[in-house]
Amino acid sequence: MVLYDALKQHWATLQRARRLCIGFSGGVDSHSLLHSLVALAGEEPLPPIVALHINHGLHAKAAQWEEHCAGVAAQLGVDFVAKSVLVSPGASPEAQARDARYEAFSRFLLADDLLLLAHHLDDQVETVLFRLIRGAGPKGLAGMPEKRQLGSATLVRPLLGLPRSDIEQYAIDHQLEWLTDSSNDDVSFDRNYLRHHVLPVIESRWPRYRQGFSRSATLSGLSHSAGNSRELPAGLTPLGDPCLSVATQDVNDLHSQLYTWLERMGASIPNYKVLSEFARQCIHGAEDRLPELQWEDYLIQRWKREIHVYPIIPRESFTYASRIGEAATGPWGAVDWAVAEFGLPAGERVTIRSAHPGEMITLRSRPTRSMSQCFQEANIPPYWRSFLPIICRREVPIALADLGLSVRGDAEAESLCKGGLVPVWRRPKLHFLN
Repeated sequence: MVLYDALKQHWATLQRARRLCIGFSGGVDSHSLLHSLVALAGEEPLPPIVALHINHGLHAKAAQWEEHCAGVAAQLGVDFVAKSVLVSPGASPEAQARDARYEAFSRFLLADDLLLLAHHLDDQVETVLFRLIRGAGPKGLAGMPEKRQLGSATLVRPLLGLPRSDIEQYAIDHQLEWLTDSSNDDVSFDRNYLRHHVLPVIESRWPRYRQGFSRSATLSGLSHSAGNSRELPAGLTPLGDPCLSVATQDVNDLHSQLYTWLERMGASIPNYKVLSEFARQCIHGAEDRLPELQWEDYLIQRWKREIHVYPIIPRESFTYASRIGEAATGPWGAVDWAVAEFGLPAGERVTIRSAHPGEMITLRSRPTRSMSQCFQEANIPPYWRSFLPIICRREVPIALADLGLSVRGDAEAESLCKGGLVPVWRRPKLHFLN
């Protein structure tokens, strides 16, 4: 039997698991997977099997479906667990449901559990074609992996090499009673449109198109793995931010480097056209320009011959009342205090604010400079300059966080004391690097 053969290819993985948890919707695919696994467990000892049902609450019959799934699990003699998730109304209910489902899976699974999902070859074809239409790169065109980590557990798709027809035939042969979701026929959903209108036309011309898509997905995966292992001229700035050197004059090469760099950090990848245009600007833009690309919740910007990545923060002035020694936080980050040989006396009232245009300051042992010159000399990237906290007493700057203490406007003896405090700036973090 083809389903048994597909499962036996993962035999060693199945036997090593703590539990075999089946993502069980009650549809023909997951029902066939659960049924075949139970049958296999009757021939050879396997870990406990759990039918894990996620109730999205999106369908009027959601409660009936859960009850049906519980009944199937009882009939097959396996444990049944149902988890309800909340999917907000609005755009892309499919994507929201998927994200909620995987989050529920992750919360339930324990270390060494195996989560088995019933995705098959037709699902893979739809995924690859849909991503191709959206302009995905090698990672996206690799489709769904047959096996990957999911938290401390492992996700396996043992039926990924089988066409839908094999699974449906198994269900018919074993007289299974499965659920049918009418929304699967709604062609206003992109995947359903591909399934019902596009792929049948392709199949009428190229009957073996599934194997071709599967082969391309495999090759894309290999290409992605090779590209992801390449050495990049990447590192950290003196402030600790990720950066990528512009060490090539080839736009396509820089585009590839940017793609790999962002992906390694876990960032969402801009579409091909947008990222390619940014790469072109980085290579051909004048040295005094600051090409930048804002994408979702981060921004990448070329400064000098490096590309930096930053969290997106509203570029507006700020003013906070505080005291020396007290931590202060805002969208611009946070100010902490450290003990120094010479520093500011604890407890004094101060104002923490952003720099004013054209403002001057005299740092200890240095000539009077504009704030802008201080930032340039300290190699502070332009993006951060409007957020770097200025510590003021009676509106007069007495310190630049991380850069030094000022003696302008106050006698040094009044401003400083031995064993006093100096301000330390903690910049806002990128959420995918936290």
